[in-house]
Amino acid sequence: MARVRERSPLPDGTTQIGLGLVVNGITTYGFLVVARRALGDETYGGLAVLWGLVYILGPGLFQPLEQEVARATANRASRGLGSAPVLHQAAKIGAVGFAIVSAGILVAWPLGLNGLLDNHPGLLIALIAALAAFGAAELVRGVLSGRHRFRRYGAYFATEGTSRLVLALIFAAIGIATVGAYAAAIGAAFVVAALVGVGIRRPFVNPGPPAPISELRPALGLLLATSLSEAFLLNVGPVALEVVGKDLGAEAPGVFLDGLIISRIPLFFFQAVKAALLPNLASLAGRGDLRAFRHLQLRLVGAVTALAAVSVGFMAWLGPWLVSSLFGDQLGSRDMALLAASGAGLMIMLSLSLGLVALDHTRLAVVGFFVGVAVFPLALLGSTDAFLRVEIALVASVSAGAVVTAGLLNAEYSAHRRSGRLTVAGAVPMSEGDGDRR
Repeated sequence: MARVRERSPLPDGTTQIGLGLVVNGITTYGFLVVARRALGDETYGGLAVLWGLVYILGPGLFQPLEQEVARATANRASRGLGSAPVLHQAAKIGAVGFAIVSAGILVAWPLGLNGLLDNHPGLLIALIAALAAFGAAELVRGVLSGRHRFRRYGAYFATEGTSRLVLALIFAAIGIATVGAYAAAIGAAFVVAALVGVGIRRPFVNPGPPAPISELRPALGLLLATSLSEAFLLNVGPVALEVVGKDLGAEAPGVFLDGLIISRIPLFFFQAVKAALLPNLASLAGRGDLRAFRHLQLRLVGAVTALAAVSVGFMAWLGPWLVSSLFGDQLGSRDMALLAASGAGLMIMLSLSLGLVALDHTRLAVVGFFVGVAVFPLALLGSTDAFLRVEIALVASVSAGAVVTAGLLNAEYSAHRRSGRLTVAGAVPMSEGDGDRR
């Protein structure tokens, strides 16, 4: 068994995190199904918009902080230093970011945000509370990742989804049909999961030397730009439909969200591939093995493309039945195929952008996401059918981003080869087990 682990290309902890993601995914679908049936079509539409906003702003704003906390914590651990000052510094940065975003939300409320959230003050409160809880949870996850507490990291995901589903089941069982209750469950799940992540053993983090802000800031701006763009492309659909599909009724964003989460099952589990891919690519880049680097990248993109084709066909065939069976909504084969295609395009773009990051060109990796975000509103100007407009805009945005990212990555291959920084044949052979050494 130990021999198998040594040969595995996956980094330690991938299995534990993957299991947590499986539980999180299943229970997320369960939560949305219960909420949809308890609230009814129109009220559920407001919850769908709230869901989209939470998962655009939350990961977009706070995921970079998790990554930097993880990096700084791991760096200190390698030198035998405690990470409590890192966590305190990150909490200050997160609090400032949360205050700015909350102020922006309050200003935007009378300027149009109230219409997006069905003029329901409870959804406004739930949005701000969920973002506060999400920010705190990201700090906990950063520490767990940096300290290689992957079992507890996986438990975080499992607890988040499970606690949200349990709350929804309780609400439904006692007959609560107000959207505010289910909206509150979104943020409450982050709190419960963060508490599980912290655990009962103390201290959660050990004392250490002071952490200047520069210890957390080297790539924070680039990570923030990338994560906001990625979160936008992932979750903007229901929000965009609320804007361009007013004549469809209040239930339309909810129907769109239901189709979106069904069609993007492969993208949800692609998170585990992301976690495993970057360390492998970085290792090959560090050894100067351009041939193996390109081979791994092309093999992954080929596999993702094949998965994309299967996913689009499967969703066109069975997607409408799944949405109808689980949520009671009606979506056509074309809708499900386009939604699946947008998720597949995003997987391809992420696969390519990680290559740029591994080659130490994070600035270039941001470009494809910026292009995707810029293309989205332009593509919305097309068809008169609101659902089709949003679906085509999603496909166009991720396709444009993937093409640009592929071009930049190919240019980097050529530049590295010409400069001699990466050889074609592989400068240093890797002996068995090298991938486990740091």
